[in-house]
Amino acid sequence: MESVTFGKAVGFVLALLFALVIGLSMQGLLVQPDTLTNERTQDTLRIVGLAGGLAALLAWWVQGFAANRGLVVRVLFALFVFVVGFCSFGGLFRVIDSIIRYPNQQDWSLSGIYWSSQGNLISFVIDMLVPPRPAYAALILAAAFYLALFGPRKEAVVTA
Repeated sequence: MESVTFGKAVGFVLALLFALVIGLSMQGLLVQPDTLTNERTQDTLRIVGLAGGLAALLAWWVQGFAANRGLVVRVLFALFVFVVGFCSFGGLFRVIDSIIRYPNQQDWSLSGIYWSSQGNLISFVIDMLVPPRPAYAALILAAAFYLALFGPRKEAVVTA
């Protein structure tokens, strides 16, 4: 069992703060004053915020695999993990939302759940891409760069 050090405690706090900021920022980018009264929009905002926060935590945790690489590799790795995690968590939360809201309309066979998850994943990704949101692209790139700079890092050990 690994010992808890000051560096690990600080890293844990930074990971939580990173996830909170990313989740709130992703949620904030979708806010439009004229649509806040719509219940479906509020649910989408919650899903986007939660998916963004969990994807940030996942990217921070997995960044340990690329911790001894160069800056460019760490940025690309963080970008890939964050985007895949964000889309996956978003699709999963859309499936859970549809199961909770409409349990009688759900096909509970394996193929029905599979196609429901595929449809919700695709609709989540399309909702994030249409209309184009350059602010999301900038936020995701900034998150990957921040993670590469301040995330878990290890010095490369050279053995002769």
